[in-house]
Amino acid sequence: MIIVPQDRIRDYRAKGWWGDDTLDDLFRRHLKAHPDAEALIDPFNAADIMGCHPERLTWAEADAAIDRLAAVFHAHGLKKDDVLVVQLPNINDLSLAYLAAARLGIIVSPAPVQYRESELGYIVGKTDAAAALTTDRIGKHAHGDMLMTVAGRSPALKHVFVMGETCPAGAVDLEPLLDAVTPKQMKAARDAMKAARISADDVFTIC
Repeated sequence: MIIVPQDRIRDYRAKGWWGDDTLDDLFRRHLKAHPDAEALIDPFNAADIMGCHPERLTWAEADAAIDRLAAVFHAHGLKKDDVLVVQLPNINDLSLAYLAAARLGIIVSPAPVQYRESELGYIVGKTDAAAALTTDRIGKHAHGDMLMTVAGRSPALKHVFVMGETCPAGAVDLEPLLDAVTPKQMKAARDAMKAARISADDVFTIC
């Protein structure tokens, strides 16, 4: 989705204010240069935040994780210009979600972890979000259950992807799907990435 007028885009490029690199272009540049260097490191207290063990990912490991997540998104019908509400703490998976969305042209609408049903309902309604991604809990609050409550009031919200140890009824248990991505799903997602023809002018976030 490109909402900036073409004459303004040409003007900004001529002035050197805008370029042609997408977020994925920048990622792949680092991937090529430093595949085995560390790219993402979870906070040491990840277990307290959301019950997971902290992980460290190289650029190559992050790339593989991004492709798997993009494949799951695509298998659930998410496509270019769909909106994905993301409510995650500052962990590796937050970056992976952004980058997976970027590859498919999905627009991310981030939600602070402090937001509750009222704020989330407003975001989902305002953006016509097709899906949301969260974890079963952040701290002591059950974010998965909360987003399922929001989904019950939001007909456009087709999928709520939930990470963590427990998954509410009706939500999509994300982690088993990531472990079970098939070559066919991966190929379909990569074909969708090519067909989306993402440019640096496409909208990436709605904040």
